[in-house]
Amino acid sequence: MIFYSVLFLSFLLLAMIIKALKSVFFDISESSVAVVNDMLADLDEDEKIRRIQKSTNHLVGSMLKTLLVFVLAFAAASVPIVIYCLIEDCSPGSLVFTSFYSILAISLGATVPFLIPSGKKNPSAYSPLSQLLHRMALNNYYIADRLFRQETKKITRKKLDRQEDFVIISGLARAGTTSLMNSLSEFDRFVSLSYANMPFLLYPNIWARFYKPKNTKLKERSHKDGIMIGLNSNEALEEYFFKVKANDAYIQDDQLSEYRLPEEDYLDYLDYQSIIKLDNRKTYLAKNNNFILRYRSVREYNENFIMVILFRDPLTHAASLMDKHRDYSKLQQEDPFVLEYMNWLGHHEFGNNHKPFVFEGSEKGTLEDIETLDYWLEIWINYYRNVLSIEHPNTLFIHYDAYCQNPAGTLRTILQKAGVEAEIPEQKTFVNSRKTSGKYTEKLFKTAEDIYRQLLAK
Repeated sequence: MIFYSVLFLSFLLLAMIIKALKSVFFDISESSVAVVNDMLADLDEDEKIRRIQKSTNHLVGSMLKTLLVFVLAFAAASVPIVIYCLIEDCSPGSLVFTSFYSILAISLGATVPFLIPSGKKNPSAYSPLSQLLHRMALNNYYIADRLFRQETKKITRKKLDRQEDFVIISGLARAGTTSLMNSLSEFDRFVSLSYANMPFLLYPNIWARFYKPKNTKLKERSHKDGIMIGLNSNEALEEYFFKVKANDAYIQDDQLSEYRLPEEDYLDYLDYQSIIKLDNRKTYLAKNNNFILRYRSVREYNENFIMVILFRDPLTHAASLMDKHRDYSKLQQEDPFVLEYMNWLGHHEFGNNHKPFVFEGSEKGTLEDIETLDYWLEIWINYYRNVLSIEHPNTLFIHYDAYCQNPAGTLRTILQKAGVEAEIPEQKTFVNSRKTSGKYTEKLFKTAEDIYRQLLAK
């Protein structure tokens, strides 16, 4: 009986050490995938070799750390057995490890540590294994693009056409874009990306073979704005496609830059929409606040797609952005994975990864105190002064308050423009009662008000 207790203790120690140092095993998993990713990189040979050498060195380092963990774990596990042998005056070779009770003791000892909570609360809504899966899937652009190519071959065989009648909901964050997308997605004609596609966003059909969420439980999203989400809820996820295609070239340290989408990438974008829809009779719908960065080049390729730009009064909008910036800055400090998650999806609207838009022919704003209304008013002016120059019959400007007061009318306008015939169910109206407090520069506010009046005229 004492021997079995010793075996239990030995493998308990082994499992406790492995559990405590599990980050080493996570690192070797990420490093292994990174090497494969660099081997698939579409780069010149010198740069490709440099990257492979760097990732391989990291992998070797991870392997050595893993080996060290195993040596440490088995050394610690051997101590109780050695002490037992010294007390009982026997050799380790004479011990029987294959009997039923020996195997039971070993199994229990190696299992118990993984059944006991670590005591340290995970600050994230995502488990460590889920975070690992996200990093492996979303950090490796070349693997994602290669698997995307596999998906496009399948849709070619299914005879799915490239269609140009898609709908994009956009605007500066906090303009009601999520609410409008959710309302439109209620119509059977539209298909969007959803949380069920995470984290394998560029090959959703391959992922769907293994992951079919059935949990319909909803919870309020992290914005704390009353919008409820679940595993099958639609979300602004398509920006990852553009990040992979551009290899983040338009994302600088301190700004998001307007750029020209190459025609090859535009055609891939249409293929990507087909992968999501899987039906020529459906219409692709997406919310993407960054779409304005490539709007002009996409419009050159396609006169038919519908772009809906939402706006709201500048002072209220600026105050909402400032509040969310504070909320997310705190949240990202408490849970660093939120920052990683938002970076993957190109969400730089607010928080510790905030980056303003910089459009062609304009410069980054001059204000630096992000904790002021003036800063966010300048963000508002920069964005909506740029979109004022858009004159196209298939680009619609929707006032946030008008949408709140008459959602059915807004939906009807968009459906008619998109050529969709559908019965519009009864819609709940919403009265925006937000009060804005805080100091701001009158001159800046007047500039914003002038742009606001021009938007209303559109």
